[in-house]
Amino acid sequence: MVEPPGFCRFLKPDLKRWGLALVSSHRTLFAVLWIAVFASVFLWQDNFPGGPVFRWPSDVKVSSAPERPIPRLRAAAFNLTDFGAVGDGVTLNTEAFERAVAVIGKLGHRGGGQLNVPPGRWLTAPFNLTSHMTLFLAEGAVILGIEDEKYWPLMPPLPSYGYGREHRGPRYGSLIHGQNLRDVTITGHNGTINGQGQVWWKRYRQKLLNHTRGPLVQIMWSSDIVLSNVTLQDSPFWTFHPYDCKNVTVKNVTILNPIFEAPNTDGIDPDIIISGLRAGVSRFGGESVSY
Repeated sequence: MVEPPGFCRFLKPDLKRWGLALVSSHRTLFAVLWIAVFASVFLWQDNFPGGPVFRWPSDVKVSSAPERPIPRLRAAAFNLTDFGAVGDGVTLNTEAFERAVAVIGKLGHRGGGQLNVPPGRWLTAPFNLTSHMTLFLAEGAVILGIEDEKYWPLMPPLPSYGYGREHRGPRYGSLIHGQNLRDVTITGHNGTINGQGQVWWKRYRQKLLNHTRGPLVQIMWSSDIVLSNVTLQDSPFWTFHPYDCKNVTVKNVTILNPIFEAPNTDGIDPDIIISGLRAGVSRFGGESVSY
């Protein structure tokens, strides 16, 4: 039997349309089933012991390394924040340091005290240490010297300078200072004492200073001094200056001053050390380490 021409003409388009409809329905069914399975997994995991198995990227929390615990090296220990300090790099914390040192100064008969400087940027003007004291800089702690020279006290010139190192007459004091002390330790988990010396170097080159620049850390007429496991950076002048001291130990200290454009930023300048200087600098960048 011969089929009418019209049937042949419409057969192929109908088969094509039916095939597309069939495939489309299967895809739709598959998509619905996939969504249902996916949703059921997330509904199930909400009640899964120990919490969800799958998480959206926004739910994933990156855990930071825990802070290293600060060892207790003295009978009494204090945190700088106990005295109102704020480590934002802007707040001036000189009074907080001074209050802490005053409290520790009363504990000499009990073995002294430890001042812990936690992570943060602690801006301060120069301050003095006291006997039987440990200044501990935690990892990530930075003591910043204020750049404004009006906050830096003036001191008499030292005999070893003659009338003055850069100018006759008084000189600027150090950021961290001590006189007539015994049993003092500056240590930590490689925290940093940063003198922000750039402004001092620039003023010195431009001849805008009327007095000799001050060291970063200076201890005078003292004994049993330990400087260890800290970084000293960008000193205005000499970095560590022990003057007329006994039993000074420097170990595992990193000193970072630019080789150029940072005049007279010597690493260690022992001045009239009577006995017992033991020094070990782990890393040094700067003008010199003087002995």
